Amino acid sequence: MRNHMAIKIAGYTVGILNLVYFGLYAALTGLTNKFTYFWLLLGLFFILLTAGQKGLRRVLKAAPTLVKAVAGAIIGLGILTLVIAEFFIIGYGSGAPQPGADYVIVLGAQVRGRTPTYNLARRLDAAYQYLEENPTAQVILSGGQGEGEDISEARAMAEYLSEKGIATERMILEEESRNTHENLQYSREKMDTDDASVVLVTNSFHVFRSVGIAKKQGLKDVTGLGAPVMWYTVPNMYLREAFAVVKYKLFGQI
Repeated sequence: MRNHMAIKIAGYTVGILNLVYFGLYAALTGLTNKFTYFWLLLGLFFILLTAGQKGLRRVLKAAPTLVKAVAGAIIGLGILTLVIAEFFIIGYGSGAPQPGADYVIVLGAQVRGRTPTYNLARRLDAAYQYLEENPTAQVILSGGQGEGEDISEARAMAEYLSEKGIATERMILEEESRNTHENLQYSREKMDTDDASVVLVTNSFHVFRSVGIAKKQGLKDVTGLGAPVMWYTVPNMYLREAFAVVKYKLFGQI
């Protein structure tokens, strides 16, 4: 009885925590990111599962052993796959970039008016630090103009770095791209050769997949430089990215 009560408390607690996180994330960032609804669904799942645990135990007891074994193996394999993906995501996101790169590519992100959002500003801060320490590197600022943006993301990034003291002569603007694939494709076209050494700057959770895409597109010498994200976005960003990495790997995109 005590074990059943402990499981019940744990189940409701996990469910409520997921609902709270969904509400917090939605309130602070909005619902433009569809993956945010995952936390709502997960919270409801745990609450309903806990409420119906007696019925679930009866179903499991009546289910054939083979069915239970197969279901357990599928769930276990899925969790293991996500854990392995997170291992690579965290490892690449915290790694140090190569020094003395020929190019620094900063991937674009949302701009409000002319002002970079938090994630983009942190990417630019990381790029600035690298450019200061490696004065021969050129920087390719990659990002077109989207909805709610007064100028292209590339031009907003250029203004931000100019205010920090980076010379405009070191900047190459790529203002056509709309996603990571295009960021890298069009930035590559701005480079002299695929043999150039490249440091790819994005947020830490995004480094592994971005470097994989860059290599898939033909860049031969590329490392990543990860920038931080707002603390409360970490669970959402990293779990969402794990699913994206698995998808990209299955479809041969990285």
